[in-house]
Amino acid sequence: MMDRIVLDDVVVDLHRGQVFARNGDRLDLRPRAFAVLRRLAIRPCELVSKDELLSECWPDVVVTEDSLTQCISEIRRVLGDRGRDLVRTVPRRGYVLTPPDAPAVPRADSGPPPGRFWQPIAVLPFDSFDSERPGFAGLGAGFAEDLTTELARNRHLTVIARQSAFSACTRAGTAAEIAQMLGARYVLEGSLRHAGDDIIVNAQLIDGRDSRHVWAERHMLPAHRFFVMQDALIARIVSALFSELREAEQLASLSGPTASLGAHDLTMRAIAHLNQFSRHDMLLAHATVERALALDPSFSTAHSVKGIAAATDAALAISGTLGPEIVPAAEAAIRRGLELNPASPIGHRALGYTLTLQGHYQDGLEASLRSLALAPHDAGSFAFLSIAQTAVGLYDVAQANAEKALDLSPVAAATFHVAAASAHYAFDRYEEAARYATAAAERSPGYTIAYALGAAADAARGRTELAAARIAALRRVSPGFGLHSLRLATIYGSDTELSRRFVEALQRCGLPGT
Repeated sequence: MMDRIVLDDVVVDLHRGQVFARNGDRLDLRPRAFAVLRRLAIRPCELVSKDELLSECWPDVVVTEDSLTQCISEIRRVLGDRGRDLVRTVPRRGYVLTPPDAPAVPRADSGPPPGRFWQPIAVLPFDSFDSERPGFAGLGAGFAEDLTTELARNRHLTVIARQSAFSACTRAGTAAEIAQMLGARYVLEGSLRHAGDDIIVNAQLIDGRDSRHVWAERHMLPAHRFFVMQDALIARIVSALFSELREAEQLASLSGPTASLGAHDLTMRAIAHLNQFSRHDMLLAHATVERALALDPSFSTAHSVKGIAAATDAALAISGTLGPEIVPAAEAAIRRGLELNPASPIGHRALGYTLTLQGHYQDGLEASLRSLALAPHDAGSFAFLSIAQTAVGLYDVAQANAEKALDLSPVAAATFHVAAASAHYAFDRYEEAARYATAAAERSPGYTIAYALGAAADAARGRTELAAARIAALRRVSPGFGLHSLRLATIYGSDTELSRRFVEALQRCGLPGT
């Protein structure tokens, strides 16, 4: 990095911490504003997020974005007439310092900000059709504000600030126009109205590119208990929204030629392949996430997906190309992603699973709890926490979290069903375990552990022919899956007695050693 940067008629001396005019006169700039300028200057032509600027330039101090905005204004004033061109705003994301001879800054809609997983979403004030009723005026705006707050707790998402979303709603007409104005991909809108003694809440998620409805839900609550039940309803809507966003972005990533996709969409495509658990899809997942990293080596989620794909493949013997020895390298890839973004929910989720596979059960549980804290309404966080809790022997809470993941997911991933099956098996609830295992295999026919859990549950309830049929199906999808497969040894890892009985049951069902 150079000590001096020339911006038109201004020289920024990074070594001395001062700004000078061409004639040598010193220009006044407060230390805090210079700290912001320094952060921008050491990364010219790169987007520097608001979060990064606030944390780096105001360490251990809680300030609002207004402080940052004031510093940017001071910097532009010192830089002169072209200050706004030299320090460009990327709406809702951050700022880019663009020297005079540099290429154009990135578009605001070029993808999610660093560290975020899904495209930006704006929550509009809900329509209140009965605003003349006592206590009902402003309820729609308050409901939307609470939704915005709850969504923003999840580090997967970039949520447009409430003030910006509400203001855009008064200046634009359609959801597509509002999305374009805000730089958002999705718009969440809805309404509240009375129906007799009840209040009906409608919510719709709109794709801002074409005003297409991605998802919609309708809820009816007793009017006299609306405020008591409101928090639970908001949590329910946010959780359902997560599931639909996951499905929508993965499906979108699977359409169109791979060559046209960026790192974010390629990573979403890799996840979609990974969740199929077939040999063909697993190989595609590996190749696709490598392409994402080639395009953007700093995309933290891609590193996490690379790691969990490798660990899953090795533990479940899916592709036949990776063995247990790859798991430490998989953990290293995940930790690299967490170095790039320590607040990544999927990163901590992947780390928890990979630590569990290596027998570090308590550490795996702690990482999974961290994932849930960062994405408190993501069904996937509950499912992977359930897996970690089963590994440490906390079967009651594991079962509850697995079933919560299923309850929150209109289209549940096979992983969620397996989490429930393994918890029920631990409680000797073999019929339920078999039912969930069957659902997992139907959702993802290549999911080897689903067949194993189902076979063990069938054997325990005397269904030996059905158990043998499951083992035969397992061997067809993965000839390399056997009694010594890594996932079998760790699913009940800290409960050595249950783990032994589980593996012995599979041996009696006909599962070979290798």
